[in-house]
Amino acid sequence: MPAPLIVVLAGLVAVAAVALIARSVASHRANRRAAREALERLGFRPCPDQKDWLQETIGRIENNKGYRYEVGDPMRLGSDPAVAVYHYVKVRHEATRERFVDGEEILFPLKRPSSAGLVLVVKPAAIASGVAARIVGAVATGPWDVQPDDLSRLELPPELKGTNILGALAPPGARFYDLIDAKSLSAVQGLGDAGAMMVHFRDDWCTVSQTSGRIPFNVSELVSRVRPLLS
Repeated sequence: MPAPLIVVLAGLVAVAAVALIARSVASHRANRRAAREALERLGFRPCPDQKDWLQETIGRIENNKGYRYEVGDPMRLGSDPAVAVYHYVKVRHEATRERFVDGEEILFPLKRPSSAGLVLVVKPAAIASGVAARIVGAVATGPWDVQPDDLSRLELPPELKGTNILGALAPPGARFYDLIDAKSLSAVQGLGDAGAMMVHFRDDWCTVSQTSGRIPFNVSELVSRVRPLLS
């Protein structure tokens, strides 16, 4: 192939690549703008002054020395800290400076029987309970480096097997019902239908995280499900 033609083809490929990148960036910005407008319609308002506090609070909840946590686009629903719900994009930074975008998350205050850490893995009701669901629960509660340093897999009570609760992490030797009350547990069982998979509890706080893009993170439904827990 003649050298001038190779140069022309290379230039066309470069132009096409730039166009695709630009389109992707524009699409991402449009999606973020639409998501922000949806949050504003729900009553969320930007709270950049809470960013440092949110990052410190999330760091305590996650309790993982291998990572530090950053939040993007923090927004708050309600002015009273006792019942406020926060929404943000969570980013993990590894010690090697590697960056992982975990996705959307909400945080809200929650009173429980215990201040100890607890993580619940949930699924949507549309996914049948069975071998595949049990495998997902076992994998999600395995000894991953992203798990809280002080928690390990906790055997679920028999009556929760086959429900939307796939697995749990808790302090070694803890008993499940010492860590969560029936009202909170009932609300958590429906969070998978709103796009959540991981629910973290520690002290007087709870976070609900998006871990899959297959089911939209429906903030409106999530807020509706957790609002009774704020009173």
